[in-house]
Amino acid sequence: MSDRDFAAGVPESELPDGSMIAGRLGEDEILLVHDDHRVHAIGASCSHYHAPLAGGLVISGTIRCPWHHACFDLKSGGVLRAPAMTALPVWRVEKRDGRFFIGARLERERPAETAIPESVVIVGAGAAGVNVADTLRSEGYTGRIVLISRDTDLPFDKPNLSKDYLAGTAPAEWLPLHPHQYYEDQRIELRLGETVAGVDTAAKSITTSSGDRIAYGVLVLATGATPRQLPGAASNVLYLRTQRDAERIARKAGASRRAVVIGSSFIGLEVAASLRQKGLDVTVTSPDQTPLERVLGKEVGERVRAIHEDRGVVFRLGQSKLDDALLRDADLIVAGIGVSPEIQLAKDAGIATSDGILVNEYLETSVPGVYACGDVASWPGGPMKEPLRVEHWVVAGRQGQTVARNILGQRRAFDAVPFFWSAHFDVVISYLGHGTGSDEIEIRGSLAANDATVVYRRSGRTTAVATVGRDLVSLKAEAAMERGDVRSI
Repeated sequence: MSDRDFAAGVPESELPDGSMIAGRLGEDEILLVHDDHRVHAIGASCSHYHAPLAGGLVISGTIRCPWHHACFDLKSGGVLRAPAMTALPVWRVEKRDGRFFIGARLERERPAETAIPESVVIVGAGAAGVNVADTLRSEGYTGRIVLISRDTDLPFDKPNLSKDYLAGTAPAEWLPLHPHQYYEDQRIELRLGETVAGVDTAAKSITTSSGDRIAYGVLVLATGATPRQLPGAASNVLYLRTQRDAERIARKAGASRRAVVIGSSFIGLEVAASLRQKGLDVTVTSPDQTPLERVLGKEVGERVRAIHEDRGVVFRLGQSKLDDALLRDADLIVAGIGVSPEIQLAKDAGIATSDGILVNEYLETSVPGVYACGDVASWPGGPMKEPLRVEHWVVAGRQGQTVARNILGQRRAFDAVPFFWSAHFDVVISYLGHGTGSDEIEIRGSLAANDATVVYRRSGRTTAVATVGRDLVSLKAEAAMERGDVRSI
């Protein structure tokens, strides 16, 4: 963060249109942004993981975070896009004697209130479900909100489980998305440790595992996905989905020397990196010939493998059968072999499903008054508008925001470009779009130097972009894909 003191103002010549300057006013870290002939003063760090927004991208009155692509309104500081969930402070800016001065902090304008529909019941409290509830309240909804979670812990930051938390560099206190008091203050009825036994779409009600019957005006299914289990695997194989799972793996790791990770998926490799950082000997076994090749391509997959091998991770790839001797010698076994969408509740209720719950571009299911979002939702997405189901934290959060706005009558199609990030030791890969099935991959820069852009194409059309060490390139590619201007990538 810049040590520049804004108390004396900023000369107009130092802040031309299209520029920004980071600095301080007293104890506040502030970013001055000159966008379209108007100067804004906004909090200098993203409210998600505190990335410096000075490295971000300004587009039409908004600013986007360079790390995880959260988006904020420059005028109000409001969250426009996940993964951020908390608005940023904003200040008044005045121009005097050719200098810009920061004035008083501005109060956030209250949105118009509405209690229509009378109630919203949300099944699932991951990124999608919590963002539905948050956005409803921030957009002025005053009706009843019931948020049902099968987990006994507060809704948590799931990407952190396989990364910093499992590696031991993030305390458990960082995991909750909100403290318990937040849900009480926002009048969100958070029901932990409950599931939904059935949905009656005719009566517009659900029945919970505790036997409660709850009527709804609108129902949101954000049931997510669960880890696939190894057929016939021993009971000592662990999986990672919940905070309790991560705690169990971390405890076991503390008393272990050798670990085996089954599967070279993103989750499997992130677990491998975290366990290696804790000092364990780690072996990754998988039927894949190259890690992550299906999504990232062979060259990027080989680079990811090299990053892990340089840190001491051992790979046994192309293994169609599990090595019993390898498993016997392991003190800790973790499987990361993909997930399956939780669609049974929807199927039993007569809601259309396939590989997920089928929704239209507004994330509405086949039953009026019922929406689906997050890992479980299959929507017409991507440049080809094909049925698409994406298991990404950011996508789930943005879909939750879209559902909330559509519940309130804003009728917004979900057209955000899918985005995720994956950390492999100190190397972070950012990925935009949906490049599975690409027939052409172009690499610009150097993967070995962790400074590269990878463009994926199918039939000559750009479908995805991955970057390493090029945050601003990733943001600009996202904006180009939103405009449909993929030729400029």
